[in-house]
Amino acid sequence: MQRSTSEGEQEPLIRSRTLPLLAGYWSFGQFWGVWVILVLEFQRHHSLTDSRLGLLYSLLSISAIVTMLAFAPRLQRLTLRASVPVSLASLGIAALALAVAPTSMLLVTFVTVGVGNGLIDVYVNVAAQREETRTRRPILQWLHASYALGGVTGAGAAGILRTIDVDHRLVIAASGVALLATAWWNIRGASREPAAEGVRSVLSVSALRRTPALWIPALTVLFCFLVEGSMDIWSGLYLREELGASPAAAGAAFVAFAGALFIGRLFAAKVLFGLGPRRTIVIAGIGGGIGGTIAVLAQTTPVVAGAFLLMGFALSAAGPAGFSLVEETSDDPNAIAAVATVGYTGFVWSPPLLGWIADTVDLRAAMGVIVLATVGITVTGLFARGKASR
Repeated sequence: MQRSTSEGEQEPLIRSRTLPLLAGYWSFGQFWGVWVILVLEFQRHHSLTDSRLGLLYSLLSISAIVTMLAFAPRLQRLTLRASVPVSLASLGIAALALAVAPTSMLLVTFVTVGVGNGLIDVYVNVAAQREETRTRRPILQWLHASYALGGVTGAGAAGILRTIDVDHRLVIAASGVALLATAWWNIRGASREPAAEGVRSVLSVSALRRTPALWIPALTVLFCFLVEGSMDIWSGLYLREELGASPAAAGAAFVAFAGALFIGRLFAAKVLFGLGPRRTIVIAGIGGGIGGTIAVLAQTTPVVAGAFLLMGFALSAAGPAGFSLVEETSDDPNAIAAVATVGYTGFVWSPPLLGWIADTVDLRAAMGVIVLATVGITVTGLFARGKASR
């Protein structure tokens, strides 16, 4: 009885620390949900080719990785109450810049977006990891589910607002305001602990040298990040340019994908418990590949939306399974961080590749490359040495 009372007394404190983090990651996801629907208007407004847009995306990802490796450690002595809001606010300011900056400033603007992404990926995840350790609750799982939920609300709102002819720059700016609002909330709710210990572990890749078997889960995560990141960037253009979908229809199709990710990740732990990481990765890759193939071959938006739904639900457990496989492969304290760093490189080389393919062939061919990444997920699952079930 005393234990129950103690847990009841801790609930308000847990909520006061966890809800701001979930809201922050939701605003992170809604920014990208808005972007995937409105990138066509942005591209036309600035007269960007697909290949040039791909290069800007690569610049964004490179700046994010440099931030994680070089600049984030300089903030590691700050408390999470300071570093988490700074991370969210930096992307919020970058989103406002995307809305108003002239074409001549796009290089600087995309670098700023990358800095915000890199800081959020470090400090919000570190804060969530701390809360998960403290509360023994699946905070990280909730955190990444909240990102998918942000994709749902962002894409849905962007599609509706463009249908009633609201200027795309206002919608992008609104996503920046949401980030700034959650940054302010986190000033009041985040932990006062310094982030030094968590940040050092996030930035190390030495575990790959000590345990080469970690390359299998690292490649799994890389392919997962490639698929999810490419869907955030190219699926809206594919629907609107290749299939002629309206903003609302494209938004609904992406909502199907992001919504399936959200629902799937809420139950990812149960799936992993029943199947184990190796089988989960194989099944996720096959399911994602089937959905991706249908999306590439389909000629109508409703069929593509159904295929996106299958892709999202199938792939929702692949990333968590990849990280779970790390725990079965190595007990190195830097293993998770090393795998995440390799995974993030998929955001660097895939945008220019897909942009070049879209320019030289078409967007359908670029979507075909995403399907090949799901094959990569399946292959890594087949070669994994993790246990069949747990």
